[in-house]
Amino acid sequence: MKKAVIIFGSPRKNSNTHILVDQAIKGLQDNGASTEIFYLNEMDIKGCQACYYCKKNNTTECAVKDDMQEIQSSINEADGSIVASPIYFGGVTAQTKMWLDRLFPYINMDVGSLMPNGKKASVIITQNQPDPDLFTDYIKSFELMLQLIGFDLKEDLIASNLDKGFKPMVSENESLLKKAYTLGSNLLRE
Repeated sequence: MKKAVIIFGSPRKNSNTHILVDQAIKGLQDNGASTEIFYLNEMDIKGCQACYYCKKNNTTECAVKDDMQEIQSSINEADGSIVASPIYFGGVTAQTKMWLDRLFPYINMDVGSLMPNGKKASVIITQNQPDPDLFTDYIKSFELMLQLIGFDLKEDLIASNLDKGFKPMVSENESLLKKAYTLGSNLLRE
């Protein structure tokens, strides 16, 4: 059975990001995949300490011992991942950025990837801004880093004009719900 890991970067459950992730999970499960979700806001993850332990020891292990080891182990065992985050102040959440920084051990000194081959990834981004292109440069930079780490980027879903409590929830947008389901369905396909 194929497996997908979901990296959930929003600090809020039952949010627009969570609704879209739930749809992506349905798409994965309806195609026979198992899923595991990590709620970054509930985990003990420290920032990268720039100690270069991973580089000095030529390893993908990090010297900082916290919940990142569990996430890394699951990513290594999985066939693919979905990274989901709202845009906060022009970029992914601090929780998501910290997770990304801690994947530094997967990049060698020549900026090559040490991640096991064939790890697929898709990205779900939510934002309250109505212009879906407003943060395109940042999102593309985030996705480039995922690719440098070694993920094979499949697709992304940018869901704009959403703000829990102030604008209609994504659950009222059938088109976005379908896109999230399709993103999940497509993630592990060859």
